[in-house]
Amino acid sequence: MTAFRILACLALLALPGCKDKDSEPAMPRVSQVFPKLPLPPQATVLSRTGGPEAIQLSLRSPAKAKDVETYYRAVLSRDGWRLVNDMRDRDGSVVLLAQQDGPPLWVRIKSTDDSVATIVELSGAVVPDTGKVAKPAS
Repeated sequence: MTAFRILACLALLALPGCKDKDSEPAMPRVSQVFPKLPLPPQATVLSRTGGPEAIQLSLRSPAKAKDVETYYRAVLSRDGWRLVNDMRDRDGSVVLLAQQDGPPLWVRIKSTDDSVATIVELSGAVVPDTGKVAKPAS
């Protein structure tokens, strides 16, 4: 299963169903899902979605996609991060999967349609506190 499919499955499982807003479990804190969140250069938040166990942040950076790709490959290869998967999906987006001592991080990087900026989607899930590092499905 590709990293993008893993990300898609995670997002579908995490998004709340059609329930009364008052009965929905709260979305986890960003710090629970992303304790060491590397943000792209000059990022602005576009959206935050998720459910009780996962969050996806969509960000916009004025940097070129190649520069953002280089940034994430460097950041996710040091300081406790391990870059587990690095691929390009059908639409040309770069999809990275990184692990650390804590929740895994999925990063999807795509140039805007006019190529003047980059959209970065950061996805992560709450890892149960079992003393073990979560391993991605393969």
